[in-house]
Amino acid sequence: MGSHRKDLLIQVGNFVEQLYQMGVRQVILSPGSRVAPLTLAFVRHPHIQTRTVSDERSAAFIALGIAQQTKTPVVIACTSGTAALNYAPAVAEAFYQRIPLIVLTADRPTEWIDQWDGQTIRQQNIYGNHIKRSYQMPVDLGHDEAKWFRKRIGAEALQMALDFPQGPVQINWPLREPFYPEIDETFDFSNKNIGAVEILSSEPYLDDETWEETLLPILNNHKKILIVAGQGQYQSSLAESLEGLPFPVVSDIISNYGSVETAVIHQDVFLSPSEIEILQPDVLITFGMSVISKNLKLFLRSNPPKEHWHIQEAGEVADTFQSLTKVIRSTEDAFFDQFSGYELAHSTTYLEEWKEKDDAVKTNKIDFFELLSFSEFEVVNHLLRELPENSVLHLANSMSVRYANFIGLERNDVAVYANRGTSGIDGSTSTAIGHAISNPECVHFLLTGDLAFFYDRNAFWNNYLPSNLKVLLLNNHGGVIFSMIEGPTKQPELSEYFETEQRTSAKFLAEEFNCNHWELNSREEFYYTFDSFIQTSDKLSILEVKTDKVISKNTFKAFKKEGVYKV
Repeated sequence: MGSHRKDLLIQVGNFVEQLYQMGVRQVILSPGSRVAPLTLAFVRHPHIQTRTVSDERSAAFIALGIAQQTKTPVVIACTSGTAALNYAPAVAEAFYQRIPLIVLTADRPTEWIDQWDGQTIRQQNIYGNHIKRSYQMPVDLGHDEAKWFRKRIGAEALQMALDFPQGPVQINWPLREPFYPEIDETFDFSNKNIGAVEILSSEPYLDDETWEETLLPILNNHKKILIVAGQGQYQSSLAESLEGLPFPVVSDIISNYGSVETAVIHQDVFLSPSEIEILQPDVLITFGMSVISKNLKLFLRSNPPKEHWHIQEAGEVADTFQSLTKVIRSTEDAFFDQFSGYELAHSTTYLEEWKEKDDAVKTNKIDFFELLSFSEFEVVNHLLRELPENSVLHLANSMSVRYANFIGLERNDVAVYANRGTSGIDGSTSTAIGHAISNPECVHFLLTGDLAFFYDRNAFWNNYLPSNLKVLLLNNHGGVIFSMIEGPTKQPELSEYFETEQRTSAKFLAEEFNCNHWELNSREEFYYTFDSFIQTSDKLSILEVKTDKVISKNTFKAFKKEGVYKV
């Protein structure tokens, strides 16, 4: 074995074992020559599950879905050149959703950068400000200090990805030829002293003095306390603490707290910046990440609280509502556990005012669709009502996530996910596939529009299509959201350059990738077929509902108007 190749294979093997010992169990690989030693080491490791996905953009979103579902770090690895650039959308989404992706980009030796060598671009820090940190491996690994440096990078990168707020890290690894092992050469994963660092954490609780001298006096001096839950996953202990407080908890569908007794879920219907000033909070307490509701953001910006506290244990804090006064360094679970243990002199009047508005919308929507023409909004309403127990719902961006948020969900047995870090339509299907293949015990549903679906059609170009994924495709042959925004609707170019009308069907895609497929055009067909869509489990299923976008637009507008008017 040549000395360079010997050093490389030993160090690559040690690196992969190091990642394994620090929690990596899943790897998504994309084919290429320069990445070969990393690919072979991951594939040959006895305890790491690997999959290969040719399209790097889809591969990265699939990995994002796996990491989100399993709550563990996931590796993606690609060859040199533009392959790494195709990871960028998912890396940015992982950055804003705080998902630990380990991005391995194989590279050419440093001296060949900008020398017209094939598949060679500037890969160091290629993701700019949308990565927690980028690391550069040494080119040659023969020297003892270079080996130590390689070991240090592996440990630091994993720690950085897992430290709160979690997020993606890049390890750029220039690899010099020869890097393919000979037939009799193997990777050694038996070395247990390879620099794995154990990360221990504790639950940060606030001291009694902070509560009694700083927080409780403010709370007791104000009557209107509002809690807003941002994007995040349901925790039963947190839900129990929230229900022990006499305050409204505003929850978007992606917040996953719509089942809490004090939850408000229809804020997007009844709120407006200038109306219902009685709902203006004195103290706003927020936790989690982004919120979907534009009306909530506009309302709170126009009616700011006297105090706005955000609960976050570490990291930068966004001032979404332009009123931030305190950052409380605690976990939301610990904070509200303590909060619910204090006796507060508050009536339920403010909670009842919010719940009255919310309950009015719930009542109005029960019979809303009966006298209207069939629309995609009705389809979404039926899906949310009929989701099986313990299922997972993925919402693509644009109108899909908005429809679902307006209708709302009051269940804690359905986990809701959406790529609302960057809110792009690229990768919604791939992310759902990542979830489904890593959680085969649950049925996963993807609600998506035609533009998001066909934009990510390479999500189906892999060997791992999960039979437990069901895609409900709303195909109105264009981006209907632009016909609801005042600006584009006034432009003569609306149809061609904003809605981007198309006549594509999922029929041939389903045939190409061997998926179940139903294509429907009416209310009768939809209700007749829906049960088959739910119950069929032999392979990935696509229910394509073709609707009239004008009817769908008008139905959605009528719902918003009806909800506000009757409240």
